[in-house]
Amino acid sequence: MVKQMDNRSVALSSGHGDASETAVIEDMLIEIHDPAIDPAAIMAEIRQRISERRAAQGYDSRQFPTFGAAGYQGEPQDLAYDADLHHYLRLVNEMYAVVDTDPVLAPSPATRVPVLGKLWQLVRGFFHQLVLFYVNRAVAQQTSVNSNLVSVLNRMTVVMEEQQRTIERLERQVAELQKDRP
Repeated sequence: MVKQMDNRSVALSSGHGDASETAVIEDMLIEIHDPAIDPAAIMAEIRQRISERRAAQGYDSRQFPTFGAAGYQGEPQDLAYDADLHHYLRLVNEMYAVVDTDPVLAPSPATRVPVLGKLWQLVRGFFHQLVLFYVNRAVAQQTSVNSNLVSVLNRMTVVMEEQQRTIERLERQVAELQKDRP
């Protein structure tokens, strides 16, 4: 028996989100109550055919990132980790977007002159605002670059920790296999 779910479920599977989210949504789309049919195998075959057809027709095969601004995950609890790396990664996550570009004009003795002081203060304020306009544009662009770099560092740290877990698992398997050898 095959049962089609509502359109709201179909809209959720538009390709956004991570693979586990998509798998859950895909599982909600069609319910198959036949033990002889493996929905995961069918979906894998469909994806394979789509991939082959796209490659044959010369479609772009780039993979787009599934993460946005990757947040700091914190120190791993199940691994030995580099304390310096996590210390500086935590610091950079706390401060990369903190930029103070408020107009601050230090008092000048020239502003105390009765008539010209007020005029000098207006001219000085105007030029200060003009400089801040261009500085703020550069700072906004640099903040965006910093945000992307911090996201990359966060993501690289997560990937590195996953690789370390894999290495430790493989080392345990090798040790077990060597222990079983005569």
